[in-house]
Amino acid sequence: MKEGRGRNHRPDETAVVLAAHGIPAADFPRFRVGLFVMLEFAGRAVERLGVLRAWRDSLDRKIRTWPRTPANDPYKAAVEGLAAKLSARLGRRVVVAYNEFCDPGLGEAIDGLIDAGIRRLVVVPTMLVRGNSHTEIEIRESVLQAARRHPAADIGYAWPFEDEGVVSLLKGQVENRLGPDSRPTA
Repeated sequence: MKEGRGRNHRPDETAVVLAAHGIPAADFPRFRVGLFVMLEFAGRAVERLGVLRAWRDSLDRKIRTWPRTPANDPYKAAVEGLAAKLSARLGRRVVVAYNEFCDPGLGEAIDGLIDAGIRRLVVVPTMLVRGNSHTEIEIRESVLQAARRHPAADIGYAWPFEDEGVVSLLKGQVENRLGPDSRPTA
């Protein structure tokens, strides 16, 4: 489990799980990714047919455990860098977890923290905008499942982001690009 390490972490501390989407490694065979996605979209049919479910699960495991480097997965490298910076800023342990395509998965990351003695967790997604199934359904459901598995733990989900905070972030990016002397044209 990759994690950013802030200052002196204690087992009774609050930890943060940075929930990212994940992508397949660039050098993982594309046709296998396509087969996996096809099986994912087939939904209930795959769940009813054990052989298809086993095939999907095998492809999922191969995609998730493919060796990663900054060259073949710059997204994962960027998320881990972000986690290290967030950990330093918060002074808390920050663990990266992925919704799909990479390990560790969200449930696995939460279980690992609980096994390490952490009893208070905050899960925060890297996806900022409402209306996507990853943050609103999939990650939320993973957090709820983890809370059911660990009823003695305080597992929170820091979602949704308030619009004003997202607007401030975007405004700062625009102003950084335009420069301090830019003036609105309208």
